[in-house]
Amino acid sequence: MLRLALKPRWLGFLALVLLLVTAFVMLSAWQIDRAQSKSQQADNPELAVAKPFNDIMEAQGPMPGYLADQRVTISGHFLPDQQVVIDDRYLNGTKGYWVVTMFAPDDPEYAQAADTDQLESKPTAIPVVRGWTEDLETAKASTASDQDVTLDARIAPIEGPLDTKDLPEGVVRSVSTSQIVNLFDVYTYSAFLFPQEKPEVGIGGDQLSYVPYQEPQDEGFDLQSAFYALEWIVFAVFAVYIWFRLLRDEYNALRREDQAPVEYVVVKDAGEKLPRTPKNGDPQ
Repeated sequence: MLRLALKPRWLGFLALVLLLVTAFVMLSAWQIDRAQSKSQQADNPELAVAKPFNDIMEAQGPMPGYLADQRVTISGHFLPDQQVVIDDRYLNGTKGYWVVTMFAPDDPEYAQAADTDQLESKPTAIPVVRGWTEDLETAKASTASDQDVTLDARIAPIEGPLDTKDLPEGVVRSVSTSQIVNLFDVYTYSAFLFPQEKPEVGIGGDQLSYVPYQEPQDEGFDLQSAFYALEWIVFAVFAVYIWFRLLRDEYNALRREDQAPVEYVVVKDAGEKLPRTPKNGDPQ
């Protein structure tokens, strides 16, 4: 079987399998690192130390995972006409709506991949959870002030887009930048902000309730990420098994061909009679 495995076709197949195995192992290692970082993040005292927003966040680029839950200070102003209502949000056990308004920071920083030639064509802003209400009309009527304000806030990772079917205009189900950029003509960030407290200006003198930021809880090693890590290892083992199984099946098929009984065929010239088999009683 080793000789068969060393043939170019099977060596090429093995190289492909090894590439897949390498990718699966790397994904498994990433999941383990993620499980550990989630456990360590809740105990990280640096997250509670306020840092200047522009020093750590860049527009038009991905948010590093370690910045989730980071406390920041950010100066700028709200964009009152760029606001969205988030459906199905709870406060103290009551279902209602978040009011999320775009906030334009002063002197924003941009990722290196951003198209700097187009940056001045439209504002750069980050979504801010401005408040909560259980009444949809109150949420829609709420208006932010465009006065300059400094916020003390926490960074939250952006949510995935959800279907907005059957929702009223201006209402969505998640704080998703991919949906926000379709609603508003802005450059934005892969994150949104929870103010640490209700600012004196900017939020607006309306009937919105303050939405407190939920501190991450240390639940030990993240079991979900650990399960995914184990899953990738299973995929790696299965890929090797499939290669070995196919190799063994072809080897066994070749062996059966070699061990098959040989049938002999008697060939005679034209007009030649086959020798007659002697019978009992025939003269010798």
